[in-house]
Amino acid sequence: MKLECRGVRRSFGTFEALKGIDYTAPEGARCIAVLGPSGGGKSTLLRLCAGLDVPDAGQIAVAGTDLPREESALRGYRRTVGTVFQAFNLFPHLSALENIVIPLMHVHRVPPSEAAERAAATLARFGLEEHAHKRPAALSGGQRQRVAIARTVATHARLLFFDEPTSALDPVMTAEVLALIEELKSDGTALFVVSHEIGFARKVADEVLFLSDGRLVEHGPPQQVIDAPSTAECRAFLEKVLRY
Repeated sequence: MKLECRGVRRSFGTFEALKGIDYTAPEGARCIAVLGPSGGGKSTLLRLCAGLDVPDAGQIAVAGTDLPREESALRGYRRTVGTVFQAFNLFPHLSALENIVIPLMHVHRVPPSEAAERAAATLARFGLEEHAHKRPAALSGGQRQRVAIARTVATHARLLFFDEPTSALDPVMTAEVLALIEELKSDGTALFVVSHEIGFARKVADEVLFLSDGRLVEHGPPQQVIDAPSTAECRAFLEKVLRY
């Protein structure tokens, strides 16, 4: 994954969410996991990298190209990547199949017959074919999140962003969704994952970023950042979340 941040800043009113992020992903990294306390800037950084927001200062480059700031150009970029949120964001009045078909047709300009075939194949891949005609209210939380992931994967996006994809799930459903994300990495998909799941980051990520108070405090391979953090701030965070 070619990702570069150069002096990235973002504020909301008087609150500085990001205070000058400088980062270049190492060559060959396919999965970047972002850890840190709530309010540290993780989701803000994800939204900027996914083209859902623009920085106040600095620049983000993906695949060697600086992200545009104009909305029309950003829409084109957003069609090449996918984002999965913690709240699923499925259309409640549509079936699982329709939740995949409609965006393919109207956002990605996929012909209806191809969109239906691609949606059905993606649901089958994720073990959801028997739920294709159910609406979100009839699905479990884990199933809804898998549909949300299937919707994104069906677009053939080159890079997937996950913003706390398991925060609303119980432990069993969390394990199912994390296994699915790991499978996507094994298939060669590039992933940018904001998560509190330390075990997942240790096992699956190639690179871990630790953000706190809007700053990139530490980054490196998981064996370095998680198992042997170099900063007191990162050590204190991990001691708290891994205590129980």
